[in-house]
Amino acid sequence: MYRTSAVDEVILNSLASSSILQTGDTEKIQCFSAALAIQRERTDFGRFDIPLNKYDIFSQPVVVPVCPSVQIKKTFNACPFIRVGKIDILGVSSSALLHIGSVNEMTLQSRVKHIRNFLKNPYPEIEEEES
Repeated sequence: MYRTSAVDEVILNSLASSSILQTGDTEKIQCFSAALAIQRERTDFGRFDIPLNKYDIFSQPVVVPVCPSVQIKKTFNACPFIRVGKIDILGVSSSALLHIGSVNEMTLQSRVKHIRNFLKNPYPEIEEEES
């Protein structure tokens, strides 16, 4: 038995980078985000064309754990509502989802490659792997 979600108030400060705020029942949700997070010691404005396929993290297959077989469960909900007073969230980002309601199936995936560019290698004993 589906229940109806009732939320009195939602305060969301930031919704960014392919994120979703969804209310209501949903059959299927698929969110995907791929990003390069580049931190530079020196500011260098301009255009950067860095192909994501240069990094293995964006092409490696996702290992999905095998779920145990479904057990039959019978539940009786005396109240058909899930009632929440207030939801207060600072931010939803990078293919994340704030969903109020029921979802039958969802797949959420976010891949971020963090890169730090220094003017001088702070770790000379370690060779650079990728530039």
